[in-house]
Amino acid sequence: MIPVLGSSAMKAADAAAIRGGIASLELMENAATGLVEELRSRYPGWNRVVVVCGPGNNGGDGLAAARLLAGRGVKAVVFTLGDAAAYRGDAAENAARARAYALELTPLSQRGGRGRLASALADSDGAVDALFGTGLSRGLSGAAAAAVAVLNRVGRTVVAADLPSGLSADSGAILGPCVRADMTVAFGAPKLCHVLFPARQQCGYVVVRDIGITRQILGRLAGKLEQVEADDVRKLLPARALDAHKGDCGRLAVIAGSRGKTGAAILCARAALRSGAGLVTVFCPESLEEAVVTALPEAMTRGFEEKRGALSGKAGRALVEELAGFDAAAVGPGLGTAAGTIAAVEDVARRAPIPLVGDADFLNAFAGRAALLARRPAPTVLTPHPGEAARLLDATIRDVQADRLRAAASLSRRTGAVVVLKGAGSLIATPDGRVAANPTGTPLLATAGSGDVLTGAIGAFLASGLPAREAALAGVYLHGAAAERLSIRLGDAGLLTADLADALPLARRALTRDRADGRP
Repeated sequence: MIPVLGSSAMKAADAAAIRGGIASLELMENAATGLVEELRSRYPGWNRVVVVCGPGNNGGDGLAAARLLAGRGVKAVVFTLGDAAAYRGDAAENAARARAYALELTPLSQRGGRGRLASALADSDGAVDALFGTGLSRGLSGAAAAAVAVLNRVGRTVVAADLPSGLSADSGAILGPCVRADMTVAFGAPKLCHVLFPARQQCGYVVVRDIGITRQILGRLAGKLEQVEADDVRKLLPARALDAHKGDCGRLAVIAGSRGKTGAAILCARAALRSGAGLVTVFCPESLEEAVVTALPEAMTRGFEEKRGALSGKAGRALVEELAGFDAAAVGPGLGTAAGTIAAVEDVARRAPIPLVGDADFLNAFAGRAALLARRPAPTVLTPHPGEAARLLDATIRDVQADRLRAAASLSRRTGAVVVLKGAGSLIATPDGRVAANPTGTPLLATAGSGDVLTGAIGAFLASGLPAREAALAGVYLHGAAAERLSIRLGDAGLLTADLADALPLARRALTRDRADGRP
């Protein structure tokens, strides 16, 4: 996990690194080097770049980046928000170095400055936004807002230095005019605007570059929010033993489905198998068994007493008895909210002694009664979308979306469960207050059934023996990574969620392919 820092913590991290022997000018040079390396890697054909620099250290990063670009044969055209003579400290040193490199620094404050910027952008391959960094605490206005408007209006690809100008490092809110970046190179650690929406949308592709601040320093200053990294998930997915058999790989019960919603049960079970579960049995109303077996012969079924196509209240005791032979359960997709079904779900929640992931109608069964889930006798993962979270919290969707961090943490504390608050930038919260932000995913996931696939994936990891938090982290990360793989072919719409389930092992393979286990 990498800590997600706010502005004051990042300032303290810089100071701690400087006390540890790294000169502030070296930190700025490291930041500029990281920016240029990422830009050249992602956009190798760029030959003419406009660099727009603000008055502070972020502007100094941009000035250093312009010099480094010029040193690599790229034509760097530099604009400064004010007069370059006003720079102080390390930024002033980099202004002097840029001039020594024969770079012209054109102030946007001079007559016709914004017009010259627009003309230069139109004649460029792309731009670097180095106007404002982590120190910004209010919306932009005046000349700064006008410069941002030009950057956005001309429509060239923009790479942001640390964060798009106009965003706050301390919030996912949009304060006012801000740069729409195509790529953001975050220095040292991600900031809140890099992981929380809607600000995250302005950042484009985000990459974090080490600038010389150690993980020990970042860890000491970290709050409760972290971002999941590929290595975190990779470590949770060891290679299987050569003599592994299906019983070693987890027995998962999928309690799902009702008349008209059999597909939810099938998708959940399919995803569980694709995520590596050794044995998957679908517990469903008895009239649905044939449809499940026909669609997914790899899964077993067990039919239970039903009423009008949904599990009856009498099924609860039998469900609990059957679960004794399983390692984990995935409960809720497509179950419906008939009174009998809710009673059966309550029985399972109260009495089943195995880890459980609850989604959809499992969550709806406890709307307004979330505290009852704290009595679960075994680890629990809940996967609400904002609407389900709102019902559990007796809140509105607007309340949840206005402060997703708070909503996820609150629901986790109230239920004693690991909570996955789904949505762009899904959050994984634990009762001790920790929250992890997931970096994977695409708009492809905004389609029916993607939540059922996630439930099956998390269920498979629970059944394999992973603790609740780790199962949630692995499931959410790979679910998003699978969508990213599919987006290469499909773009941002048109997903059939069976394809998402089928892409899960490919995403897992891509994540672990460089593992030194001696296999091809």
